[in-house]
This record gives sequence, C-alpha cells and structure tokens, in this order.
Amino acid sequence: MNKLLTVLFACLLGSSVYAQSNFGKLQGNITDAKTKVPIAYATIQLEKDGIRKGGTFTDDNGKYVINALDPGSYTITVKYIDYQDKQVTDIEVSSNSTKFLNIEISQTSVEDGGGQVLGPIVVRAGKPMIEKDKNSKTLSAGEIAKLPTRNLGAIAATTSGANQDGNGGISFLGSRTDGTAYFVDGVRVVGSASVPQSAQGQIDIIQSGIPAQYGDFTGGAISVTTKGPSRGTFRSFELISSSPFDPYHYNQAEFSSIGPLWVKNKGGGDKEYVALGYQFAANINYTADPSPGYGGFYYLKDASLQKIQENPIIENPNGPGFVYSSLLLDKSDLEWSKARKNVGAYVGNAQGKIEFLPNKSTSLTLFGSYNQGQGNNWNYSQSLMDYSNYSNSTNQTLRTYLKYTQRLGETSEDDKEKEKSLFSDAFYTIRLDYQSSWSETQNILFGDNIFDYGHIGKFTSNRVPVYQYTEEATRFIDQKGDTVTRAGFFNLVDYGTNNITFEASDKNPERANYTQAIFDYAKAAFGGSNRTGIFSDDQVIQQLGLLNGFTPGLTYSLWNNPGAGNNGYSKSQTERAAAYAQGEAILNLENSHDLQFGMYYEQTSFSSWGIGATNLWRLMPLLANSHISSLDQITENGYIIGGQHSYDDFGTFTDSVSYNIRVDKDQQKTFDKNLRAKLIDKGIKDINGNLYGETSYIDINSLDPSIFDLKMFSAADLWNNGNSYVNYYGYDYLGRRTRKKFGLNDFINDAQNKSIGSFAPVYSAIWLQDKFQFKDLILRLGVRVERYDANQSGIKDQYSLFPTYSAGELANIASGRGAALLNGYDIPANIGDDYVVYVNDINDPKKVLGYRDGSKWYNADGSELSNPALLAQNSNSGRIQPFLVDAKEGLVNESFEDYTPVINVLPRVWFSFPINSEAQFFANYDKLAQRPQNGAIFAPINAYAYLESNQGSVLANPNLKPRITTSYELGFKQTLSKNSALSLIAAYRETVGDYALVRIDQSYPISYNSYQNLDFETIKNFRAEYELRGEGRTSLALNYSLLFADGTGSNVNSAATLIQANLPNLRSLYPTERDIRHQITAILDYRFKSGNDYTGPIWGKTRVFEDAGANFIISTKSGGPYSAYVNPIASVAIGSSGRQTLDGNPFGSRLPWQFKVDANFNKNFTIKKKHTKDQYRRNAMDLSVFLWVQNLLNTQNVESVYGFTGLANNDGWLSSPIGVQQAENQVRTQSYVDMYNAKVNNPYSYSVPRLTRLGVRVYF
Repeated sequence: MNKLLTVLFACLLGSSVYAQSNFGKLQGNITDAKTKVPIAYATIQLEKDGIRKGGTFTDDNGKYVINALDPGSYTITVKYIDYQDKQVTDIEVSSNSTKFLNIEISQTSVEDGGGQVLGPIVVRAGKPMIEKDKNSKTLSAGEIAKLPTRNLGAIAATTSGANQDGNGGISFLGSRTDGTAYFVDGVRVVGSASVPQSAQGQIDIIQSGIPAQYGDFTGGAISVTTKGPSRGTFRSFELISSSPFDPYHYNQAEFSSIGPLWVKNKGGGDKEYVALGYQFAANINYTADPSPGYGGFYYLKDASLQKIQENPIIENPNGPGFVYSSLLLDKSDLEWSKARKNVGAYVGNAQGKIEFLPNKSTSLTLFGSYNQGQGNNWNYSQSLMDYSNYSNSTNQTLRTYLKYTQRLGETSEDDKEKEKSLFSDAFYTIRLDYQSSWSETQNILFGDNIFDYGHIGKFTSNRVPVYQYTEEATRFIDQKGDTVTRAGFFNLVDYGTNNITFEASDKNPERANYTQAIFDYAKAAFGGSNRTGIFSDDQVIQQLGLLNGFTPGLTYSLWNNPGAGNNGYSKSQTERAAAYAQGEAILNLENSHDLQFGMYYEQTSFSSWGIGATNLWRLMPLLANSHISSLDQITENGYIIGGQHSYDDFGTFTDSVSYNIRVDKDQQKTFDKNLRAKLIDKGIKDINGNLYGETSYIDINSLDPSIFDLKMFSAADLWNNGNSYVNYYGYDYLGRRTRKKFGLNDFINDAQNKSIGSFAPVYSAIWLQDKFQFKDLILRLGVRVERYDANQSGIKDQYSLFPTYSAGELANIASGRGAALLNGYDIPANIGDDYVVYVNDINDPKKVLGYRDGSKWYNADGSELSNPALLAQNSNSGRIQPFLVDAKEGLVNESFEDYTPVINVLPRVWFSFPINSEAQFFANYDKLAQRPQNGAIFAPINAYAYLESNQGSVLANPNLKPRITTSYELGFKQTLSKNSALSLIAAYRETVGDYALVRIDQSYPISYNSYQNLDFETIKNFRAEYELRGEGRTSLALNYSLLFADGTGSNVNSAATLIQANLPNLRSLYPTERDIRHQITAILDYRFKSGNDYTGPIWGKTRVFEDAGANFIISTKSGGPYSAYVNPIASVAIGSSGRQTLDGNPFGSRLPWQFKVDANFNKNFTIKKKHTKDQYRRNAMDLSVFLWVQNLLNTQNVESVYGFTGLANNDGWLSSPIGVQQAENQVRTQSYVDMYNAKVNNPYSYSVPRLTRLGVRVYF
C-alpha cells in the first residue's frame, strides 16, 4: 500500500509542459537464444559514457523497462546465471520516445572442467529501419559533427516539410516562423539558443505527432540535449578559420571536457559508480563579416570618403545656398567590397553541467550556460559612407536549472514470490529553471554617457535686446509712477543674438565639420575681427550646418551622410523563472499503460529602456529659461506698466523703453530648476563672466556635456506630451530596473516618475497522457490544458479611449447632459442594451446618430452600416462622437479592465500500427496553441496616454488570445531492403485566430492600427522520405515535400499594405510567403572506413582515404510567392510613400527555383598512442581535419525581387517617366542615377555566397 501511494504521489507531481521532460525510455525482452524462452529476473545494467544510468531485472515474462533516461548513446549489459554475459553498445535513446530492444543470450560453456568462463559477447545495436514509437527526426552527436552546418535552423531544414527562409527563420509544414520553439535540455529558450557543438549530445526535430507535454508553439520544435558526464576524462579542442579563403574571417576556438569528480566504490565491480561528474564546453568566435552578402557591397573609395568627411558642404553649383558634397558623387567614387566593413562581431559560449548521484536510483543535476555576443549593427543606408558610426550591441544570455530525478521501486530477484504490483517502473523529476537575457545598444565610444551623443561643439551666443521702433502714441505708467504718452520711440520686445561663435568638440568630429564649414564661409563673407558672420541658430540650420542634437540629412533620400548614425542608447532584459514536476508510472493491467501527468508554472518578465540621446540637446533649450521668457509688463486700463523709460540727467525722455525679465516660477521646468541649482552650486559663470543666478539666461549650447545629468529631468520632461525622447517599461525613467507593478495613476498623476511596470505574463499548464500497446498497435492518448494570463490591464473598448454610455443606460438618463436625446425618439428594438451610443456632439449631445455592437455599426434607425464614416460625417464636428460619460475627463481607470485568462483544452492522439514486419501505418491528431507575441499584445499605459500624439503608430491589443492550430497526419513506411526504407506522409493543418494587423476605424479620439485574432490559414502537405543506410561507403537521406500554404495573411503585419491602400477589411485566402510548393533535400554521406573494413585505394602501404569522408546537404526548392505590381516606385528611397497597384492577386507570382550544395570533407588521424591500463582513459590522441564549405557551387539563389520588374537588382524606377523626371530635378542627374543603382542592387536579395572554412579538432 505504501508503494502504491508513493507511485501515485509521483505521478501527481508530473509535468513537462511548456518545458519538456526530455526523457526517453528503453524496454524489451530477454530470451534464450536457442529456445526463445523468456529469461525471468535477468540482471540488466545500463551505462552512458561509462556511468551507471540505471538497472533493473526482467519480470516473469522476461520483459524489462528502464525509464527517465537522458537522450544519448547507451550500453546495456545482460547477466544471468549459467548464461554468457551480453553487452549491446551504441543504443540511441531519444527524448519522449521508447527504444525497443530485444536481446537473446546464450548459455555458457566451461572448458577443462571449471576453467575460465568466456567473456561477455559485445555487439553493436543496429538502428531499425522502422522505429514504431518515434515520430521525430533525431541526430546523434556523431551525425551532428559530420554535417556541413552548425546552425540549428539549417539542421532542422533538412527535415521534410521544414523550410528556412532568407532571414534564418524556420517554418514547419508551412506554419509562421514565429511558431517555432527552441529547447535546451527541455527548457524553452529565452535569448540565445547557441550551444557549443562539442556539448551537443542529440538534436530532435519535432513537427507532428506532438506529445501532450509540449506546448506554446504552433509550428515545430528544435530540441538540443547536451552531453552529460562520463566515467573517463575526455577532452577536445577545435580551431576553425576561413581567413585563408575569404575576407569574412570566420575564426573560432572551442574546448570541451567531460569526466568524473568522485567515483564511489572505485574498483568494487558492479558496486562502482560515478557519484559526481561534470561536463564543460566553451567556444569563442570572431567574424569580420558574420552575414556576407552575395557578391559584395558598394563603398566610397577612401579618398572620396575622406574628401566629403572633411568638406561635407559645398556651394550649390546650380544656384544660391549650400548642398551636401555627397550629391556630386558618381560611380567613379565607388568601389566594390566582397565583405562588409566595420561589422566584426565576437560571440562566446560557456556551458557546464554537474551531476550528483547519491545512489543508483537518484540524480541531482545542476546546469549553467552563458552566452555573450558583441558587434556593430549594420545598416544598409548607412553602409556606403557612414559605416564608421554603426551602433554597437551587446547581448547576453544566462540559463540555469536544477533538476532532481528519482526512480521508484526497482525490481530484484527477491520479487519472484511477491504479487505483481499494480504500478511499476515509476519515476518523478522536479526542475527549477531560471533564464535571463540582456541586451544593450549604444555608441561604443560614448556608452551610457548620454550627453556626449549629440554634442558637436560649444556655441556661444551674444545675447542682446531687440527693440522695435514704434510710431504710434502709447500710454505708459513709468518707473516713477507718472502717466506718460510716448510716440516715435524704441520699445523692447524680446532678446536675440547678434553673433554666435563655435568651437568644435572632439565628440562627433564628422558632424562638427558641417558646422565648421558654415562658420568658415560666413566668416570669410560677412565676418569681421570680432564677428563670425553667424547671427542665429536658424542661419546655421538653413545653411545645412548642425547644432548640438542635429544630424545631417540624406543623400538623395538614399544614403546617410557621414556622421548621421548612432544617435540613441537602449537596453532591455527578459527574465523567466519556471518550476515543473513530472511523473510517470506503468499501470500493469492486461495491456500495460505508460501514464504521465504533469504541471508547469512560469512567469516571464519583459523590460526595456531607451532614450534618444542625441535629441536631448534639442529638448534642453526648450526646457530651460521657460520661466524667464517674458518681459515684466502688464496692461491695465490702456496703460502699460513695468517699463523702464530712458531719461537723461535732466529728466527728459530720450528714446527707449526697456523691461525687466519677469520670473514666472510656476512655468519653470524641473530640468531648469535642477540645472540652475547645479550651476549656482558649482559657481559656474556664463559667457559674460557672470555667476549664474535664479534669473540668469542659460545658454545650453555653450555648456559642456559633463554638466548635465539625466536626473535633472522629470519623466514628464522626457515624455514631452507624447513627442517623447524616452521609452521604457520595467525600468524607471532614468534607466534603473524596477520590479513593482504600477497602475494608471502612477503614470498619469506622478509627473516626476511616470512609472510603468514590466510586461509579466503568466503561463501554466497541466497534461495527462496514456501510452499503451495492444498487440502490435501503439496508441498514445493525451490532453493538455493551457492557461495564459497576460497579467495586464487593457482598454475595454478598442473604439473608445474613454467610458461611454450604452443604449440601456441612455434610456435611464432623466436629467442633465443627454437627457433630451430621447425626446421624440425611440431606441430601435434590435439595438441591444449594451450597444454604444453615438451622438451629434460630445459636449452638447442633442441627437442620436447611431450605435455600435463590437465592430458592427448601426444608424439611428437600427439599420446596419457598412461604413461608420457616415456617423462621423453627420456629427457637428465631422468626427465620430461617442456619447461619453464625461466629455471633459481624461484617461481614467474605468476605461480599463484586467485581462481575462484564456484556458485551452488541447487533445493529442498518435498511433502506430505495423501492417507486417516490414511496413508500418501511423497517424496523429494534434491541437496546438501559442500565446501572442509581445509586440502584438503588450500595450503600456503611455501608448494610451499619448495616443493622439502618435498618429500612424500601431497600438498593441492587450486582449489578444492564443492562436489555435489543428493538425492531421497520416503516414505509411515500408522497408525496401534491410538497409533502406520509404515513407509516404500526408498532412493537413488549419490555424484560426492568428494575429493580424487591423484598422480600428472611427475610434475615438483617433483611428489607429492594432492587432486582432483574425487571420486564418490552411496548409496541405505531402511528403516522401527515402533512407539508405549504406553498409559500404554511402548513406543517403532523401525527402520531397509538396506544400500548399494559403492564408489571409503571411505574418502579423502583412495587412499593412492593404490598410495603406484603404482596403483594411480585405480577407481572402491567398498563398502565403511560406508556400514553397516543391522542396527536395538530400543528406549524402560518402565515407571510407578504417582498419579491416577499409575498402579504398592503397598507395604503397598507405591507406590514403582511411577514415575519411564527405557529407553533403543538397537542396532545391521552387520559388516562394511574391506580389507583382503594375507600376514602379522608388523602392529603396528612405521615406518613400508611393503606392503600387497589384498586378493580379496578392502573392500571385513566383520567385525562381533555388539550388544549393553544402559540404563537409574530413579525414581522421591517430597521432599518438598512450599506454594505459585504465579502460576509462583514451588510449590515443586523435586528430580530425575538415574542410567545411557552404554553397559549394557558389549558386546565385534569388531570395527576393522587386514587384514591378520581378528582378532582384532593378526595380524599374529609373526608367519610368516619373523616375526620369525626378532624376532630372536633382542637383546632379548622373549622381542620383549612380547612387540609386548602387542601392537597388542589394546583395541580400540573394542567399549566401560560398563560405569556406578549414578546421582541426583534437581529441585527447
């Protein structure tokens, strides 16, 4: 009874939901080799890398089961009295599947009457052509090492039905690329999924027949299992370089080590086991160009670049004024570079694992990994002549987990007489995991010195009073109190500047050159001994000079000028903490049932902070001196009071009236208060040598950046009523992490801080699964229940930012505003009580114009409207007028409601049925769900507070629900020979409630774009898979996929062009961008074996190709769909707003076919023999030399084209009438044409060029 309770408790602890369990199972039967009689209570021992990983005894029927196994390669040893021991090696166990292995053992023979017993028989486990309990693709460590790629997406793309797009995204069976999940040791990845190759034990690709323990993805999953400790100590070191072959300079070093830390009962035979072991791997990579473009890129020649950097502004050759000197560049100034410049990147990975086994049935695993990458952010428009000013990003990911696993109730020979338990082979595992991912983007020179970003130099303005001559008679009360009338006098009206000087800073020398050029010209033309010829800030800007906080304009709206880039600083953090438990037990009924039950809880926190650092220099002058911007004068009864009239010594008025500066303390900004306090405290003097005081004018541009501090601002200063210079959530406005939850009032009513909390959604799930075998039929039935809570407040009504009256409430208004609306008017019978009322005037409603139910509109008569604009047109203002509860009130809590958690019940069914020993039929049904992406669902309060100031932006929908995918698959697999098989698979998928960009038209106070669960997709797929496991030199895995992927949208923002074309509600099924109709992929391995199995040429005594081989990934696919257009636009111009008219249907045209071959050639050597008696130590130092080539044939594969021409290098603009006219209107026509042609031929319109890398790996 106690054992039964223990097992039930273990099952109730189970889970592996959003994080998978990652365990596999091994089971089979032990029989006599001659009689085929089951061997009861034979001893089973299991090892992985020399470490005991489990053991059991066969039951009365000779059956054994060992579960809770980490994926990898195992060795099993079978022992039984009077039978020869048998050892089976290289048993590949995969996650979430059962490996069936039946073993026959033979009785021993003893020579010479009690002589020496024969040693164990050792055989290598074969991999069956048909695995009846497996529905995913698995690659072992050895197979991974042979492949000519190390990219997880590229590895997954070798699976039939999977496709990798030009941006590296993976689509499984036509699903959206954001539906792909990555796991490392069962933990869903936050941040980088990179794992050193030497630490990869196994990779599983899962896209159908998905167990109930998987969730929160609607495409497929890529799962990496890392290696564990070993009984012996083994190390490897690897160097890879592309520097001898290309200018991309891919260089990587990698080290790994695994081994024991504590061997318990060492030398004790079967009692010996590794109680504490470790695994460690690390690599570091530097690449000069991490993402090469096909053919290369245009750059300015060094001499031409230096010329425009030093002289960025010249006199306009076609008229007055100045122009950028870059406007005169042409193709003679350009050169072609195969590699991009100034984009070098470093990436480092370190990963370790410690496993503690207090006994043979319990393990405790501590895992930790750290990834850091740093590099400059390439920008195409910046690359021609401003590549020295790329921003720099640092990304870091920390991942750790603690896992406890215990097997319960191992059988033994003593169990012979006991009644068979209802439950057996139980285990449970509990895991806690934590992940954190940070990113920081900055100017590498300035870092977080925010005020250095926009500083060009010191501008000193000579501030002088501005008088206006007044002829008209004006009445005053002068400083004596006398009433006087003046006419023909000079009246002070303002203060201005009559001379500005400039001293260039070394912070941004390229920008300073623009300003220096203007000052140099003005000095020569208009200046004097004490004058620069520059009289105002406007004069500098009009002549294309730059003030602090300003950046140069564009060259023909195509390319950034030197000094334009790198203007902001930002950082973000994503944290995830999760806990899960999983339990499993076998229910011993007539047909045993493998029961799993699990629970999972996870919370993720998303935080971000960014500031427009350069633009702060434009904000600060607006915030300073606002309280001293007016003259101290008032007008009473027609008299101006406060003037200082000029009198001579005889009391006679001379010629002018001046005024003191009025101090309006209530107008003083927080920034001014804090800056002024610092200037006064530090005793800093102004440009005239006077100490700053409370009424001193502060000339911002004359101050050094070190004077300023972000703490001088209030949050309200930086938000600037929606024209913001800052954006944050989960940080305070100064960029410090906050970990509190904030509400509407914290932002609206606290001008100093305007706090916004992190986006912290909560995800949880439970699942139950039963897998059982009835004769030869294997059936897996599961159900998964997911709960998603966005854990935020959202707007109640997407069509109104403020509370509104409903029709039911309108009927109850007896007096006050709106009481007259029902005079002589009855609410139509078909109008529900909860319908929103629309009136003629928000402030003074006199007439009901219509109603709204969700997104359905009605007029005042109750007739449904197809266009709600009619209600706006009939209002007094011509704008939509909802009947607001309070027309004067701002944003209030009543406008918001908490997110209602969504619960989805997701059944999963999978079964496998062998038709005979050489053919198998399988089918599955999956229902999957995936939570919304952050950008679509997270709407911080500032988005609502400043909605009117951000017209044209997209407002997330905080009420989005998870999308749902239903999948059906039917397959058949047939062995063609003992080493080849063919599979035929048909699948159908349907996704509902996918995320789509929509127009919320006639919303109040403005219309805007947002997201809704509107998109729908249907995917039909047929796949054929052929596998040849060569007993000789050749192995082949070949697959073909036929795919039809139709939907109402290709991605979350694909409706943007329809909205722009004023067709926001067009929802029809068209091919999506993932509709790759035909795809063929082959993995071909050609390899010479070693030793007695070598069959290659021999030159003299040298086996030339011994242990050498080549692995190829050969792929071809039909082109994806694109939309053709009947008219060209300036496609590559920045800010181009031209509209194109579709030629036919959306995605009605096709790209060309693609063909690509990747190859890995390698040769292994044994370079040193070691003499050791320790069976767990490597007795040789092995060396592997390899040549890794991507796109071996350097095929030019087109990834994208321009819709008008269907070409990758020409959009047709320059040859169009409008394009010709625009070129002729430029400063220099040929320059415009050459600059446009340089940009329109984007190397990223093609896939990668040939990449060649030489590597050497040493095992010791």
